[in-house]
Parts: sequence; C-alpha cells; structure tokens
Amino acid sequence: MTWPTHSLRFRPRDFEPTKADKALKAMQQKKAIKELWLLIAGIVAFLLVIRVLRLAVTVLFRRRRHPVPPSTGKDEKIAPEVVFPGRAGKASWRRVPAAVASGFRIVAFRVPIPLGVGAASVAELFFILGYIATMLALTFTNTLDLQFWFYEDRAAHLASCQLPFIVALAGKNNIISLLTGIGHEKLNVLHRATARTALVLLWVHALARAISGLPEKFDFTHGWMRWGVVGLAAFTLATMLSVRFIRNAFFEFFLLSHIFLVGVFIIGGYLHAREVHYGDYFWPALVVWAFDRVLRGARLLWNNRGRSGPRHAYATAAVELVSADTIRLTLTRKFRWRPGQHAYVVLPTVSDLPTEAHPFTIASIPGALDGSAGDAEKEVVFLVRGRNGFTRKLLEHAARNGESRVPAFVDGPYGCPPDLAKYDTCILVAGGSGVSYTLPLLLDLVHRARAGTSGVRRVIFVWAVRESEHLQWISKLLTEALAAAQSTSLIIEPTVYVTGPSRAIPEPELSHTAYASSDGTTTPPSSSSVGGYEKDLPMYSSLKITYGRPSIRRLLQEGIDSSIGPVSVDVSGPSSLSASVSRVLSSKLTSPINVLKGAPSVTLHVETFGMST
Repeated sequence: MTWPTHSLRFRPRDFEPTKADKALKAMQQKKAIKELWLLIAGIVAFLLVIRVLRLAVTVLFRRRRHPVPPSTGKDEKIAPEVVFPGRAGKASWRRVPAAVASGFRIVAFRVPIPLGVGAASVAELFFILGYIATMLALTFTNTLDLQFWFYEDRAAHLASCQLPFIVALAGKNNIISLLTGIGHEKLNVLHRATARTALVLLWVHALARAISGLPEKFDFTHGWMRWGVVGLAAFTLATMLSVRFIRNAFFEFFLLSHIFLVGVFIIGGYLHAREVHYGDYFWPALVVWAFDRVLRGARLLWNNRGRSGPRHAYATAAVELVSADTIRLTLTRKFRWRPGQHAYVVLPTVSDLPTEAHPFTIASIPGALDGSAGDAEKEVVFLVRGRNGFTRKLLEHAARNGESRVPAFVDGPYGCPPDLAKYDTCILVAGGSGVSYTLPLLLDLVHRARAGTSGVRRVIFVWAVRESEHLQWISKLLTEALAAAQSTSLIIEPTVYVTGPSRAIPEPELSHTAYASSDGTTTPPSSSSVGGYEKDLPMYSSLKITYGRPSIRRLLQEGIDSSIGPVSVDVSGPSSLSASVSRVLSSKLTSPINVLKGAPSVTLHVETFGMST
C-alpha cells in the first residue's frame, strides 16, 4: 500500500537556510539542551543542600536537647495550663530566622491558589510555571523573529532529551527522591507538569514542520515519519486519559492504559528519531523505567521471602472486616519501615489482574510499644476503606468470607515521612481512613518515648469518623498506647469525633484500667464527655468521645498556645479537612509577628500527592 504523497507533504518550504544558518541552528540546539540540564541539576543540588542543612540542624538540636526522661509518677506531667516563658509579647532578634521560616511556609505551602479543577500551593505553581516559562524561553529565544526553521526541531530536542527525567519523576525508586528526600508521591505533580509541557513542545515541532513545509525526504511516505505520528498520537491520548477525573474514577484503567500508551510513544519516538541520529534521547527513558521495575521486583521477592505452607504466613494476608466499610489487612513479614510510609499490596485472587499493586499507608509500627525493636517478623497492617474498584472487591470478599487469609505480596516501603522526635508538641488530625497515617505516628512517639529517643512532650490525637463502630478497634490500640506511655513524661490526649447520625456506642475490647489525663488527674472508666454532657459508657476510659465535627481552629490554637517548643501538625483525610487545617495555620495564629514575639514555630505535614510543610 502506498501513501498519497501529494496530500502528505503539505506545502513546500518557503525558507532556504544557508550553511551558516544550519551551523547556528545546531549550536543553539546543543546550547539549549545543555542549559536545561544545568538548570535541572542545579535545582536538584539546591534541594540536596537544603536537605543536608536540615539534617545537620536536626542532629545539633538532638545534641542540645535531651530526650524527655521517664516519669516516676503522675505528678511530673506538665499541665497545658502552665504559663511558659517567651510569651511576654516582646519581639526578639534571636527569633528572626524562625519568623522568616514561618512566613515562608505560609506563603509557599499553605495559601491555596484555585485552578478551577482543584487548587495548588504557591510552591507548586512556582515550580510548574517556572518550568514552563523556562522551556518556552529556551524554545523561542534566538530564533530570528520566531522563524519556524530555528525552533521547529529545537522544541523536539528539548522535549525528548528530558524523557528520562520525566520517567524518573514517576518512578517509585528514583535518584531524585534519594537525593532530595522528597517522596515519589509528592514528585508526581511535577511529573504531570513536565510531561504535559513536553507534549506541547512536540506538537510545536509537528505543527511548525507541517506549516513551514515538508521536503520530500521528510514526508509521510517514509515509515520513520509515520512512526512519529503514532508516537505523538499515543502520547496525546495518554495525557488526555490522565486528567484527574479519569484517574480518580477509573484508576485501574488509567494505570494500564498509561503504561501501554507511554510504551508506544517511546518506541514510536525512538524509531522516528533514530532516522536522524537522535534515538539516544529515547532509550535511556526505557532504562530508567526498567531500573524501577527491576528494583521493585527484587524488593517484592525480598519482602516476601520465607517458607510457605499451612504453618507459615509469608505469602498470605489476614483479611478482617472491622466496620461496614473498612477492612484490616495484616501481613507477617521480615520487613522494616518508618511510620507514615506506604507500601504496594498485591492480592492476586482479589484483583482483576494478578499483578495489580495498590498503595496503602502502613497503619502499624515496626517496633514494640515498650521501646524495644520487637520480633524479627513484623505485623504489617493496612486499613483499607472499600470504595470502588479494587477496594470494593476487597470489601465484598471480607463481607462474604469473614476473617480469612488470601495470597498477598507487599512492595515497599515508600515515602519520606517527617521525623517528629524533634518537636515539643505533635497535633495529629485525621478524618476517616486517614487515621492509618496518624495512628502509627502516635504509636511511634510512644515507642520512642519509652526508648528515650524523643523530645516530644505532648501529643494531641484527633480523629473524625462517621460511624461509632470504629471505636471498638481504635480504642484498644489507644488504650495500649496510653498504658505504655504511663512510665514516661509523654502526654497523650486522644479525642474521637463521631460525625454520623448513629449514637450507639459498641461494646469495647478494653480492660477496666483507668488512665492519667493530660492534667495529671485520673479519668475513671465509667464516663466520657459526649457532645458537651456526661454519658455513661461501657469503659472507654482512654477516649474523649464527642458527637459532631471538630473545631479545627480551637484544637490547633489550644495545642499551639500551650506548647513550649516547635509544633508539628500532621493531617490526613478528606481534602476539605486538609484545607481547613491549612487555612487556620495561615492565619494570625502562626504569623511571623507572633513567632517573633515568642509563639512556637509550626510545621504542617499533609499526607497527599503534593507538597506541604
């Protein structure tokens, strides 16, 4: 079959470059590529320096500040009503760095910019818009009054040369996260921005070539030109299918189609660029992708090593329904992770495809609450809320089979969670299934307090959940944490807000032990504050249970005002909850003026696919 050449050459080129023009064009293309990679390397190096400086400050902080010693009795607990020094309202030049840092956090990370399809922080927009502006400047400057001939190929060179970088931003194992300490889940927003900008540049290349005229040796009678069309079409379709609505509603479809279409693009782009001796732009992207896959495969084998059989649980997971919409998935593995990290779970008999891997935050800690390292084999626990797709299938399986075991594999851990040991007060706020992020942070603080490696004095744990049936399993864990913290000076104040219409309190799995509250008094196991009045409860002595939604401003203000040192606020849950916390922490409460006058500095950590601090 032959292609109709008269309709595929477009119009003839009306610009005939001289030999000097060709030399200038080649030189400018090499210069633009070099400048782009120098910029990328400079940004990564800058973030590496910031990370090293933060680690150095953390080490110096730990040397100067001794961990909280074990308590010898309840009377040594620090009451939140104590008036702490440094709050006299007088500005001190010594607090200028902290005030500047507070102002930077508010402007860069906590002020949302509405975009119509969501919102982005100033830091995200700075990187995205700065990157786009840089790419456009490198493409269209020094083009002799925007002459097509000078930028038509330069756009393709700039887009193609950074494909390994774009693929690395999407990889779970990448050198960028290793150097900067920024988890792959937060780099994903930059992956999307760089990929979409590269697509725009490739379309600039294609349209400029077509409009300026295709000579006979570049028309579509040649297979390598048709491969270019196939690759560009696949890249365009992959980008269209990656919009937020499709990603959220049909994640499994998005993931499979994305891998397939990007593979077609890279192969088609390679076959197209190879003809003009630029195929080397494409194959390194395949190497980066293969490196991530090989490393993930090796980690999958290592994490799930061990003997199999009816007496061993290495290749299986326990599935348990803890509420009408929540499943607890428990794996026993020789596995290490940090609280707040996530892992990918493969359940071949539950998912549509046996190789599907789904990310969930690990809701347990590797150590024991008594401060020891615990057993070599750890319980890796995931709390999964059944919604749609894979999680809906898992929920149906748990409802149908009750407590059961299924074949399971785990890949991870991933993510760069914060180190909370350097703060004085930690405020952990979760909504719904977001407790799988804040709960292990709480348990780890108890573990480190018992081990004598934490400087945290107070933890405020807040969980807003719709159904009261969750109280049964969460209260058991919180009771164990409170009991373990009794021998330390760590203050734990857990509060659960039940936001749904049900007011039935389920029977707890607790003992009749009474525990010390934050003011040093003992709460009897017979009652709990519910909705502003006292109500007899079975034995929820470890929890303050309140009906209705929490007042985020009041919770944060009370926690920050009573802190004698830096505060960490960690939030996970619905986007509305994260937005509410960010809004409060952008107010006068954490303003640079207040920090300058003695208020503690506040750092915000949000478990989300974006940036936060």
